Amino acid sequence: MIIVFLGPSLKRSEARKVLRADYRPPARQGDVFRAIEAGPEAIVLIDGVFESAPSVWHHELIAAHAAGIPLFGASSMGALRAAELPGVVTPLGEIARNFTRGVWNDDAAVALLHADAANDYRPLTMPWVNVFATLRAARAAKVITAKQQREALAVAESIFYQSRTWRGLLAALPFSARLEAFAPVDLKAQDARFALEHVAALSSPRRAPMASRLSSFVRRSRLAPLPDPLPQGGEGVKTLLLADFARQAGLIADPERVAHFRRALKVTSADLRESWAEALALEELVLSAPERFVPDGPSRDEGAALTRARR
Repeated sequence: MIIVFLGPSLKRSEARKVLRADYRPPARQGDVFRAIEAGPEAIVLIDGVFESAPSVWHHELIAAHAAGIPLFGASSMGALRAAELPGVVTPLGEIARNFTRGVWNDDAAVALLHADAANDYRPLTMPWVNVFATLRAARAAKVITAKQQREALAVAESIFYQSRTWRGLLAALPFSARLEAFAPVDLKAQDARFALEHVAALSSPRRAPMASRLSSFVRRSRLAPLPDPLPQGGEGVKTLLLADFARQAGLIADPERVAHFRRALKVTSADLRESWAEALALEELVLSAPERFVPDGPSRDEGAALTRARR
């Protein structure tokens, strides 16, 4: 199963003709974390929210990468995150390529106003990247001059993305008659279609997962949807604290013990399973000879006596 976050860049009916996938709305914060739980073969990020809700976190994509899930970005939010996370998100299409190479660097270039889910996220305004592609095509067809192309781009940049339309742009240009019969180019749709075709042709398996290293704030946010901590939560905290202590001491977990705990853990997110399996292996390593890790430290017998006393 492949998960695709798609909104106004391409009609879902068109997308399904190119790639069979689990199509989800434009990604917002937390959506990729939830996608990891499904264990997809790949995640394609095309559209995401900008202002109506918190945008998809970079941390989520890093966690998905750690889980061994191939990530692809194109057209809109996907193009931006691909440029911001080289080696994590594979850029696909012209828009992603230009952001990745630093030709473009303004997030607003891909922003647009669109309808809701009931109306298939239909675009209501025209993003700057589509204006750019349309004027480039008009210049190549000798409909406008290079000077007029620059002037039109400057006017387009001056219009707020929630107000920019092709008709409105033409009304602001003194040479609009030259462009009235010229069909706008939908570069975002072209890139989205290209990305889906590219992923549809892939057959490479998922990579081996690895432990993710996220900040404490991100880790807590990721676990927020889970039920209240269980009574045994204290034991888990001890495991994680001892594992951090072991890492700070430069210890490396035994791969065979990590594999043992990996098989024992019932966790759907591959990166969490790797992180916690490593933590359990490191805890076991520390507790196997605790007196070695702290000057004049406690022995296992002392620990056993304390356990008996508590009971």
